[in-house]
Amino acid sequence: MTDGGTAAEFPRRPAEAGAGERLVSEPIVPEAGSFDSATMSRGIPGVPARFSWRGKTYTVAALAGTRKNLRPCRSGSGERYVHKHFYTVETETGEVMTIYRTRSGSKKDSWTLYSIDESRQGATREGSASGPGPAPIRLAVLVSGNGTNLQALIDAAADDRARENVDGRFGIALVIADREGCFALERAQKAGIPTALALPPKGVARPEARMAVSDRVLALAREARADALVLAGFLTILSGPLIDEYANRIVNIHPALLPKFGGKGMWGHHVHEAVLSSGDGESGCTVHLVDSGCDTGTILFQRKVPVLPGDTPDSLAERIHREEHAAIVEGARELARRLAREGDR
Repeated sequence: MTDGGTAAEFPRRPAEAGAGERLVSEPIVPEAGSFDSATMSRGIPGVPARFSWRGKTYTVAALAGTRKNLRPCRSGSGERYVHKHFYTVETETGEVMTIYRTRSGSKKDSWTLYSIDESRQGATREGSASGPGPAPIRLAVLVSGNGTNLQALIDAAADDRARENVDGRFGIALVIADREGCFALERAQKAGIPTALALPPKGVARPEARMAVSDRVLALAREARADALVLAGFLTILSGPLIDEYANRIVNIHPALLPKFGGKGMWGHHVHEAVLSSGDGESGCTVHLVDSGCDTGTILFQRKVPVLPGDTPDSLAERIHREEHAAIVEGARELARRLAREGDR
């Protein structure tokens, strides 16, 4: 699991534990290979997916928060640098631990278990850290671009952690992109969410490239123990075993009112240009289940907007985007509700 941290400093001095926390301050040993090397290559320290402490191995189930501790440079310039990265993690066995990495500027950086929050012991297994209710489903969110729909999901998941008995809880276990450098990855890293890449191989036919991306997504989703997948502006058409293994557990959001203006080539401005050329008086977005076709899965719900005189593809897109942000969250909640009803988890 990896994490991009936040700009805020850790709110307490390292010698102080909060209410309900037991100060430990003992070294831990991250498991080799449990970091996302692609993220770390960009200079962002990761969170170990597994680590050992006192002879026991712990597996991280969720990242509950992240902070940084800054120290002034010794040069007297007045600038500050990151000294420690703190992460509050929830383990598969229910512990809520705060761990930190001390940066030494070399390969000798060390990891420490700072504290265990005994007041939240078992929170992951019982629901959320904030109170009772069904445990949130674990989502893998697939992205290709700017990530405004991803941000809506991030904000909703954070809101869930602060509330009790939310209908359709979800958390984001992993964000997967099919291209490098998309801003959605930065959004995930800033929120402390693990990221990974599923890049199409070069020099192969499109069907083979799509299958390779799909197989990579499947492997990553399995590793992250994702209950379901949400396509938030993901441009690769998925295929193969992924569709079967996650049948009825993948949702996509499409920027038009399906079944109209869907299928291959209907993405982004192409969709809005087609709507305007058709003379239709309304458009919107559709949340649907993903099957082996392209925009052919069962429609869950739609949100509509009017097409106004003088609309351009950009103005229509902006109006639809506002609806998409609410729709993508509702799509994730609907997945959570379905899995709860069907007992698939």
